[in-house]
Amino acid sequence: MNISKINLNLGQKIAPKADETKNFSTNPFGVSFKGNVIQADVFEGATPNIAKKISNKGKLFASAIVGGINNFNNAFQSRMNAIVSFGKKIKTNVFSTFDKIVNTEISVDFNAFKTTLKNRIFPDSQFKVKNLVKRPVEELGTMLKAELA
Repeated sequence: MNISKINLNLGQKIAPKADETKNFSTNPFGVSFKGNVIQADVFEGATPNIAKKISNKGKLFASAIVGGINNFNNAFQSRMNAIVSFGKKIKTNVFSTFDKIVNTEISVDFNAFKTTLKNRIFPDSQFKVKNLVKRPVEELGTMLKAELA
């Protein structure tokens, strides 16, 4: 009995070769740039003189300054929008709270409060004889029936 070869790669997929992948990019430099676009000609001529070099450096510097100012303006404007929206939210909350306060009615019954406070401090005083004598007979009858039941 002779076994020549056993294939153990039954469930594995074969990876595509590196030659088969195609790059459909149209960028000739192959670099993606996310930043400020310089609005100046950055390619030098064959024989640049010193005056043109200084002029080009000045253009690059001015372009960088303008781009920085634009970025600062955009960042400042977005932060100011956030501050303004927060202020508007606080304003609406204050006005709604003020409306609730204006529309709230507070009434205090001092006699009921005094009676409740006296009953809390001296709980047995309401059932003393001198206090029960002051009550009407009908109320005493209902109190008696409630205690008997």
